Amino acid sequence: MENDGENILLTEEDIVRIKKILNEKKFEDFKIHKHYFRSKFGDSIMNIPRHEIGLQELKDIYDRKYQIKRGFKRKTNIGYLYTLCYDESKNVFVKVGYILDEEPQKIFSAMRIFRNLDGAVKRKYALSI
Repeated sequence: MENDGENILLTEEDIVRIKKILNEKKFEDFKIHKHYFRSKFGDSIMNIPRHEIGLQELKDIYDRKYQIKRGFKRKTNIGYLYTLCYDESKNVFVKVGYILDEEPQKIFSAMRIFRNLDGAVKRKYALSI
């Protein structure tokens, strides 16, 4: 049994399956989870993104599904939180968290990481890439 809260590396088949789900949806089909914003009130006029990626930039990232190179899933009490890694350049990637097991499906978070994606995965999971 998988441990709650433990990141599990997605297989290539999982990534293909999730990309297919994303390709069938528009960005506007996703609800933005209240965790995405610093405000404790998801409806607040002062919705400031928690990790400085605004909604327009998030939409642009979402549209670049071809940049999804890696992914993880983490068991939660409602299903899985899927984190997809969009490779932007040699030393920058964006992690976007999706909740796909709820209706409506949600985007939970987005965070830019200033590290090499393959190197980060290799170190964390002791993989040869």
